Amino acid sequence: IRASFGKDSLWEDLNALLSFIQKVFVSRGDALSSRTRLLADKSSDTSTNENVAVIESLFVFPIKSCAAMKVNRWPIHQTGRLSFDREFALVDSSGSAMRLHSHPRMSEIHPRIDFDANRLVVSAPHCDDLVLSLNTPITDDESINPEDVQVCGILCKGTIWGGRKASSWFSSVLGVRCWLARHHVGSKPNAASSRSERNDGLAYSNEASLLLLSQNSIIALNSVISSQGWGQQVVSRHFRPNIVVSSSSDAQKDTEQQLASNPEDFWNKICIKNGNNTLELNAVGKCARCQMVDIDPDSGMKGNTLRALAEYRRERGKILFGTFFSGNSKNEPRDVFWIEEGNEVCAS
Repeated sequence: IRASFGKDSLWEDLNALLSFIQKVFVSRGDALSSRTRLLADKSSDTSTNENVAVIESLFVFPIKSCAAMKVNRWPIHQTGRLSFDREFALVDSSGSAMRLHSHPRMSEIHPRIDFDANRLVVSAPHCDDLVLSLNTPITDDESINPEDVQVCGILCKGTIWGGRKASSWFSSVLGVRCWLARHHVGSKPNAASSRSERNDGLAYSNEASLLLLSQNSIIALNSVISSQGWGQQVVSRHFRPNIVVSSSSDAQKDTEQQLASNPEDFWNKICIKNGNNTLELNAVGKCARCQMVDIDPDSGMKGNTLRALAEYRRERGKILFGTFFSGNSKNEPRDVFWIEEGNEVCAS
């Protein structure tokens, strides 16, 4: 075999070559079992009657790429974005939002929103807590333009939050100079700008308001990881979802069939029921994954998650896992809608 790599080659190209060699030329005694092949197969079979699920876990990420804030109950806007989710981001001297795969220590930064005191509290190992008001910014640092915050090359409007106090705290934790920016909800797209600008409803999210993942998808992935001997199994927090759902126990009839595919792949719409109120969200696409999923959310160490996903979740050069949702214009006009663990999710 002769393989050539150049300056435009990607990690995925090497991984594809390795996978090809393993499958065609390597004799393995620990080949995938028939059951695991069923779980890992990206099948077009959507013949499942399972359209009812319940919310198992809720996660809010107040600061983009930092640790999750697990909540039992939380308000969600009509746009589909959980309140304060990705509302803050750490930006470097170029104005780009910092990402977990480039700065693994961001996993050690734990932000939480204190609704009662209306403040953001941030903790990290061996550091005193950073406490910032959610009402007014501190404007004592003019070393970076607060209007230019880039998320994956997209221009977002923002305001530097916490001033030098916050900048010093985060810079000390991460070992690189950075600032805390808050999404500026009053910004409007500038038609004269030559750069892409962001919809206010997304804040600093990458693609859509809300990311949903099913527990069935995690189980299927862990079966592949175990069968291939690729190390520690993963949990939902590896993928930074907002909502994790599990099948309703009343509706479980064929566990093997449920695990044969990622059920959220086939959901076009979900309705979340809380008492007499219902929130409707529309699917807007699948989540393309990068090396960020390799970062353990607790230790910051790298694993083989993306490699395992590439075995059976690659579509047109992208590795897809989880589904994005956004708000439906039919939702009743209200400031927020509260959702909580245990709420029923009806998918269609």
